[in-house]
Amino acid sequence: MSPTTIPGNLILKNEMVEADPFFNNVSLLLHGDGTNGSTTIVDSSPSPKTVTAVGDAQISTAQSKFGGASIAFDGTGDYLTVPGGDFDFPGDFTVEAFFWLNNATANDETIAGKWDNPSLRSWLLNVSGTKITFALGQGGSIDAFTPSASISSSAWHHVAVCRAGESVRIFFNGLQIGSTYTSDFNATSSAQSLAVGINLDADRTPFNGYIDDLRITKGIARYTANFTPPTAPFPEVLG
Repeated sequence: MSPTTIPGNLILKNEMVEADPFFNNVSLLLHGDGTNGSTTIVDSSPSPKTVTAVGDAQISTAQSKFGGASIAFDGTGDYLTVPGGDFDFPGDFTVEAFFWLNNATANDETIAGKWDNPSLRSWLLNVSGTKITFALGQGGSIDAFTPSASISSSAWHHVAVCRAGESVRIFFNGLQIGSTYTSDFNATSSAQSLAVGINLDADRTPFNGYIDDLRITKGIARYTANFTPPTAPFPEVLG
């Protein structure tokens, strides 16, 4: 049977597979799948990039949201780096992931970001047991948003940050938290590579737990109202 597309889906071998109308805008897609202990982290975006594992960052089958594995970080210098300019945000964007904190009472822990010294800010997404922090930087100025969230240890949660125009919204498990914030910062000044699991500015706020299905979409604000978090891995099919 030849593959046949219908709006929002792909039929392949009599199985329905969800499609993504914005897949061509995806600049990073880390499913975290693979063999337990592997340091090969695959980027499944349309333009795959080289992902480098630092420290003990690795694939783990101990916990997963989808696919039987995720990316594990132990909070002591484990992180990923990804080069390229596809993580600068002069306009709309969406940064989202499923995450699991081993200890939600710890201070802010970085999911992902590009964050340099005060003259080269860009963006940063941190989580803790009581709040989610997203910061946009431009030159020496910072717009930081810290809405409250009730994050449990040893549980999967979904976080998404979207900007549409100058409106920034943060969603936790599909519900908008905090206000609709405003920022027109271009977030293009950082010379850093993208880092997952740490803030490379002085190697601060390391992540201790698991990250699954991290997706960055450039040029698209996927969510502007409350939504149901994905119940399957993010698709790799344009539709």
